[in-house]
Amino acid sequence: MARVSVAIFLALAAIVAAVAWLGSRLPVAHVASRTVVIPAPIDVVFETITNFGAAPSWRSGLRKVTWKSDSLKTRVTEESRTGSMTMETEQVIPPTRLVMRIVGENLAFGGAWAWALDPQGTTTKVTISEHGEVYNPIFRFISKFIIGHNGSIDRYLRDLGLKFGSVVVPTDAMPVPLDSTAK
Repeated sequence: MARVSVAIFLALAAIVAAVAWLGSRLPVAHVASRTVVIPAPIDVVFETITNFGAAPSWRSGLRKVTWKSDSLKTRVTEESRTGSMTMETEQVIPPTRLVMRIVGENLAFGGAWAWALDPQGTTTKVTISEHGEVYNPIFRFISKFIIGHNGSIDRYLRDLGLKFGSVVVPTDAMPVPLDSTAK
């Protein structure tokens, strides 16, 4: 029995070591960008996205949101089954643009999401780009190969579609720059 336990332990250690080694070979930074068309006018979609306190009513897995605003920024903390994450608004240009950056110390990941909203008649094209960084090589491997860099964006966009009574299928898109002056 002891030999079997040792063999299992060594096999698991080898898998973890391989995952860590492969993850260390991946770049820390990544950009993932996805888009959908939401069946609602741009001002309504923008209001929904920026009404942080109401997000748990339509975003799956989100349990609670707390936020506070000053004259320059809004700081939002989202609590889900996987933990909490705090972000700050970097740029808000109603009703077409939002940029939020993860804030905190000693995090396993960081980066920012940039939203671009484009009116399409009575519908709105919503594009989200994640400009992310994953510092831990094991998490980097998981993010790339198991969850996928698009995973969180896709869930967010599908939830947003359902909020407006539509099943949407996110597709790849050109990245939304973090700087609104970039072309």
